[in-house]
Amino acid sequence: MPRDFEIFGEGIYTPRQAARLIASTPQEILRWTRGSGPTDPLWKARYQDIEDTTELSFLDLIEVRVVRAFRKANISLQSIRYAIEFAKDKLGVAHPLSTLVFKTDGTQILISALEQDGEYYSLARENAGQKVFSRIVSQSIKNLEYDNGKAVRWRPHSSNSIVIDPKRLFGAPLLDKYGVSTRTLFDEFHYHQNFEYLSSIYDIPKPIIKNAIAYENSLEKQQDENGKRII
Repeated sequence: MPRDFEIFGEGIYTPRQAARLIASTPQEILRWTRGSGPTDPLWKARYQDIEDTTELSFLDLIEVRVVRAFRKANISLQSIRYAIEFAKDKLGVAHPLSTLVFKTDGTQILISALEQDGEYYSLARENAGQKVFSRIVSQSIKNLEYDNGKAVRWRPHSSNSIVIDPKRLFGAPLLDKYGVSTRTLFDEFHYHQNFEYLSSIYDIPKPIIKNAIAYENSLEKQQDENGKRII
């Protein structure tokens, strides 16, 4: 694991943890960030520059989330690779898929990548294609908060009470106002099966605890479904 002072405030996720949060698989995470056989990674994950580790930072997590959305839309890894390199050159940033500029310019970047790969006209044409790509980009980076153009927080649940913030609990999902990990509440509820009890000992309103449990249940469901996928 990278040393604490080098990861403070940047979040840290194993491939399994990252996969659980973005509805992917550890194998995909490793393929995208470390490569597979003769295939190079799409980018080098943050902590590989510190020491040879498979763990990801928060910005890596946001970028694999975008890649996952592209792959679900059947966009090839070749096109995604070109889009990342094109965006790096165009935007001048190391992590283009997690920047605010990509949120507004991502459609054109993706179209350029697909044209380079010869796929654009087989997927969609002109304005219709732009709408499709715009939807992919907007869905893949929604619920993000930015500071100086860089993603700094992710609110993954519709209740907005849950946040993934690399500066808190190393980036684990937590209740923003109360600082309690959603996983902790999920495990406690699994043991006690009592919302009133959890509300009392943590001094958190019952509806907010229910939101945390629902979020963790959704992650568990995604994980079960991904376990059935063929890699």
